[in-house]
This record gives sequence, C-alpha cells and structure tokens, in this order.
Amino acid sequence: MFRPNETHRQQDIFGLETQLSPDLLKRLHGSKEYAFYKEVFCRIPEALFAELYDEDAASRPNAPINTLVGAMILQHLRDWTFEELLERVDFDLKVRAALGLWSLAEEPFCRATLFNFQRRLRDHMGKTGQDKFQAVFDRLSQEDLERLGLKSGVQRCDSTQMGSNIRDYTRIELLVEVVLRMWRALGEAGQKEHAERFATYVKAKTSGQFLYRLCGSEIDATLERLGELYAWMVEALEAAYGSTEIYHVVCRIFAEQFTRVEDKIAVRAAAEIGSDSLQSPDDAEATYRKKDGEAFHGFVLHATETADPDNELQLITDVAVAPNNQDDSRILHERLEEMHQKTPDLRELHTDGGYGSEDNDLLQARLEIAAVQTGIRGRSAQAPMQVERDEAGLFNIRCAAGHCVPGQATRSRYKAEFPAASCAGCPFAAVCPSALRVDGGKTFYFTDADVLRQARHRRLQTLPEERRTLRANVEATMKEFKAPLRNGKLRTRGLCTASRYAFLRAIAINFGRVYRHLRRLAEVPGEPASFPSRLTPTAPPPKRVLGWLTRLRRLIQPFVTFEGGRILPATTFA
Repeated sequence: MFRPNETHRQQDIFGLETQLSPDLLKRLHGSKEYAFYKEVFCRIPEALFAELYDEDAASRPNAPINTLVGAMILQHLRDWTFEELLERVDFDLKVRAALGLWSLAEEPFCRATLFNFQRRLRDHMGKTGQDKFQAVFDRLSQEDLERLGLKSGVQRCDSTQMGSNIRDYTRIELLVEVVLRMWRALGEAGQKEHAERFATYVKAKTSGQFLYRLCGSEIDATLERLGELYAWMVEALEAAYGSTEIYHVVCRIFAEQFTRVEDKIAVRAAAEIGSDSLQSPDDAEATYRKKDGEAFHGFVLHATETADPDNELQLITDVAVAPNNQDDSRILHERLEEMHQKTPDLRELHTDGGYGSEDNDLLQARLEIAAVQTGIRGRSAQAPMQVERDEAGLFNIRCAAGHCVPGQATRSRYKAEFPAASCAGCPFAAVCPSALRVDGGKTFYFTDADVLRQARHRRLQTLPEERRTLRANVEATMKEFKAPLRNGKLRTRGLCTASRYAFLRAIAINFGRVYRHLRRLAEVPGEPASFPSRLTPTAPPPKRVLGWLTRLRRLIQPFVTFEGGRILPATTFA
C-alpha cells in the first residue's frame, strides 16, 4: 500500500536537531546537505510512485519514497557506490539530515528494500515505457524555472558518449565467450554428451586465452568453425534450452555474424555487421559507434539547458538517453516537441553542426524555434546560391557572381532564372549548381527545405555578438555528466540503468547550481537568508531538560513506541 512520508516535517523532542549545540546546529543549517533537504527532498513528488504499490489498504505500507529517491540522488551527487551510500545513511549525521532522518533510531530502508525499489522501477518501465525518474526531474526542473524566474526562450543542447560497464571484445573473443557460456548452461549431463564439440574452446578456459594462443593465419578458419558450431547450437539445443537467455544470445549472434549460402555457413564481412549488433553478452542494448577515431560501446546522453544571458544561473531542462549509434539530429527530432511542451517560450536553440537536418528544419519552423548552428556539416559549395525571403514572402536569389533574380513558384518547388547575359563568361560556370538552358541562361531550383537550411546556416551571423558563443558553455555541462564515469564508462549496464543515471545526475547538477546561486544571494546585504531552519525556534532545550526527557523516555520505552515524534501504545505494533 502506498503511503506518503510526512514524518520528517514533525518535530521530535528527542530528534537530531534538539541534541546539537547551537553552534553545531547553525553549521548543520548552513550545510549543503541541509540545503538538499529543503530544495530537493521536501519537493520529491512521492505520488508519482503510487502505482508501483498495491492499492489494498490492508497490505504492508511502502518504505519512504522520498527517502529512497533522495538517497539515490545523493548517491549521484557525491558519486558513491551502493556500499558507500548505505554506510553514509547509517552513520553520517549530515546525510541523515538531508534525507529527513531526524531520529538516530530511525532506519529508513535496508539494502534489499533499495534494490527491490529499483527492480520495481525497471519492471514498470519495461511494461509502460515510463521512467519515474524522468518525471521527478521534469517536475523539479519546471518548479525551479518558475520560482527562480528563469527565462527559457534561449536554450542550447549537446550530447556525450557513455560507455556500458562491459568488456571490449574482439570478434573472436565475443564468439568464444558466448560458446563458453552456452557450455556452462548445458549442465553436467549436457556437457558429457557434447564434450567433443566444445573441447577446443573449453580447453582454453577463457575467450582471452583462446585468442592469445591463436595465430593470425588461423583466424579465418577459426571463424568458419565457429560458424558451424553456432549453426549446430541453434538447431540442436533449441528443444532443451530454447527458453534460456544464453540460447537467445546464441541465436542473435548467429544471425548477426554468419549467414547461410546454400548448404554452407558463411562468415559475414565486417562491413556487413551493423553497429547495433551485440557488443557483449552482458548488455544486449549497448551499441557501437566510432567518433573522432575512438570506439564507444554503450549509449549517448543528450541534454538541453537554458542559455539566456539575462539568467543568473542556467538549469538543465531536458535529458534523454539512446543507443549511441543514433545520430544527434535524430535524437533532437524525437525530443523537440516534448522540449517545446515543457518550455513553450523556447524560441532559439543553439546546437553544433551535427544537429542540422531537413526534418529538424521543418519541425523547428512549425514550432517557431530558430535553430542557431555553430558549425556546418559537410563541404561548402564552391558556388553557393543565396536564397532569402523578404517581408512580403517573396524570394530573392543571389548567385556566387553577385547577380540577383526573383524566385518563382513551380508545381512542386521554386526556381530562379538567370539571363544568358549574366551567365556569359562567369568564372563560376564550371561549378555552378544551376541547370543550363537552351538560350544560354541558367535555372536554379530550390525547395522550402533549402530555404530553411540556408536560414539556419546564416542565423549565427545575424545574432548580436554576445549571443554567438552561447553554445560553448554546454560543453561544461557534458563534463559534469561524465565526471563520475571511470574511463568514460558507467558502473552499470543496460539502457534502463543508463537513463536512471542521466536523470538522477541531472537533478544533482541542477541542485548544485541552485545551491551555489542561493549561497551567493545569502552573501548579498539585504537579501533574505536561504535554507531556513526546519524548527522554530532553532535553539535546543536546556541540557538539564533534555536529560530529564531522555530518562523519561527510557522509563516508558517498554510500554510505548515513538514514530515521527508521536507516542503510540506499543500494542499498536505488536
């Protein structure tokens, strides 16, 4: 049964704050952890997670949702392992304050509860496609934009690679690794029956050792033998092992790496194997991409943030994770409408050269978003035709030689006709994109997409000087996302966990920016102090009173139970 956690808002006379000295209490209220409690923990929308739990009122209540989610955000803010997180929650007073744990006797969750919660979220995402952490991020970021009065009309976006926590296999290592795992899945009886077929690979013990002992001249023959083994496994092992995960991996690899030619098994050429082929048996969703000469196995993170020069701070507004073989322009195309829905005032989007496409131009024109591209993909035309639309909606086309003619509409596109006198002796005649007419003149054809693309290419030069370099700062945001990664790799595997990392990390980054902003305001004379105390007044009771209350609590402990500052009969929980 879902039950929201409100106990952290209630004062406990035996709580943490009442047992600290005034100096320590002041330091606690000025800490980043206490700011986290006020700015993130208290605003976590617990109701979003209600559908994960049984609606039966007689069922067991859930563990505190805001404590679980807040702990995971802290984990990504501080780059802790799960072991470090659990240790901090148990023994770090500041971390406990950040999670609203004001009683030292309170145990919010155990290891199993945390992992079961993540499993529920993963299963829910698999069934519905909804990511609860994305909903939390969207809610918090929208609230921050509104309460801080930030403008979101100008934004910028970029992407970065995130490697999955998998081993980088060579082709033969991958094939042999899956063979060895299939061998282990056979069990004692199956291994005894098929020992001869697997003997060559089992003898090596690991795929790395097998490759180490292989001569270069034996690679082609080894691939052929592996193809025959995979074909046999697909057919012979289906009846007994068709329901196992490793058998499905065997089938996938056989389809990706080999093909049947008449009655023989042929090895596919490397060029025929797609970037979405299996990279590791440990992560079926990781894909391959080579960028700037470096190979990546995993996912791509795409993030958008505000970039208005008038803002005192910029916040991340949209995050998405996709297989890394997807082009940036495609990811942006899939995110544009949702970005516009979350920030309807978005009117100017700064990107690099990888985001330009005809589909994006048409969609951005429909949403009235001006795309500002800081680089142009591909080669520049040797004799460019400049197409401009005036205020009346008419086209004017200027060729590389400087001749200008009006545009005319045809049945399916537009054209510009240059007279023969203008084209005679033109130094750009050999590279002119126009078509030669019978009368010696030339005709240039163009479409609405061409007009939008040219407008995108020229838009950067029409902006004020201070807005031409706005996109550059998004590179720092990408570094913030990648800072916790070891050698560019996540600690986890799979698209679901990669998305979880991205959204939790985005919440942590935004909190860090808000925290620094409010700290700066607190230093300005006349500005209200940030992060007010949870209790009023903040001073703890005198020590003698506290000692008397402590002795009283010990006396009545066998007969009552304390919960969130309330005293209840012990029989209630018997």
